Amino acid sequence: MRTLAGTFALVLAITPPLPSSMVEAQERRGGIDPERLIDILRETAAAREASKLDRTGDAETARDREVAREVRRTLAGRRITVNFDRTPLAECLDFLRDVTGMNLVITKGAAEAAAEAPVTLRLRDIRLKDCLELLLQQAHPDLRYGIRHGVLAIGLKDEWRTNLRLVLYDVSDLLHRPPDFPGPRMGLDGVKYDD
Repeated sequence: MRTLAGTFALVLAITPPLPSSMVEAQERRGGIDPERLIDILRETAAAREASKLDRTGDAETARDREVAREVRRTLAGRRITVNFDRTPLAECLDFLRDVTGMNLVITKGAAEAAAEAPVTLRLRDIRLKDCLELLLQQAHPDLRYGIRHGVLAIGLKDEWRTNLRLVLYDVSDLLHRPPDFPGPRMGLDGVKYDD
């Protein structure tokens, strides 16, 4: 599960009910409806998630998270040279599987979507992650990759939807200013209090 609060730097406050005069002032200023705010957050999170190719951070089990760390290290650290000329995606992925030794699978929906899209890609000494992302973008715009059942899986973006969870934090202590009591003035001639 992904945490919506982790995706955004916006925190909703759980505060005690406001006096009616403050509520009316907020309405006059054109305050936003909390339900509308939640809808905006969900829409923004969905748009951000849909555009991301790398879903290795979405691993749900402890085992998958461990494999995801390993895969991210391999993808970032390994450099590769490829020369695909009108090659089907399945053959490109077979090549990557053989060269890297990683367990790599493609879902049925992704295989069907990219079956008729030959890939032409000539890259020299490029990070494996960049190669994989360029390969997927060229094969089909909806392809994503991530960790499922301990292997690097390639699927369509609809197959990678995760359940978002809205987390509310009580920040009322940050919203209310503490009273500022005047303190004594201190100097070389001693402490003086304002009356």
